[in-house]
Amino acid sequence: MKYHIEKNTVQETLVIPLFGRLVCSERFPDLFYDPQAENICSLLDYDFDEKRKKMESPAGLFGALEVAQRQYDLCCEVRNYLREHPEAAVVNLGCGLDDTFSKADNGRCRGYNLDLPDVIKIRDELLPGKERETNIACDLNDYSWMDAVDAADGRTFSRGGTGL
Repeated sequence: MKYHIEKNTVQETLVIPLFGRLVCSERFPDLFYDPQAENICSLLDYDFDEKRKKMESPAGLFGALEVAQRQYDLCCEVRNYLREHPEAAVVNLGCGLDDTFSKADNGRCRGYNLDLPDVIKIRDELLPGKERETNIACDLNDYSWMDAVDAADGRTFSRGGTGL
């Protein structure tokens, strides 16, 4: 079963960075191999043709490269932090369908993926939290989400996918 994404909705904003990662994985597999992006895109009922046409332009491809490089850089930063704080909380603000935690997981840290309730609803179906990983539906402007994050052993923050 595929998860339907409506055009012109907040849910559609999840598709843009995800598809950028997929395009880079296809075009530059030695640099940005991302089987998770391919897997998630295959689970979506969404017409990617328009996005693919945009990615064929130099500006579109540059945008896709920015998304893929940004996630790679964030993962490197999180892994570096976890070397000194192996049991820290990895907090992904506005996570969308970003899988930074799974890529940076050292087997001891805890991951928290935060986004709006309609986004977390999709995420729970496509990227449910695994062991030591929690998806939290919240408005980031309401700081009560901080109570759900166990940061006793340190914390590092990343920001989830952004559009092209």
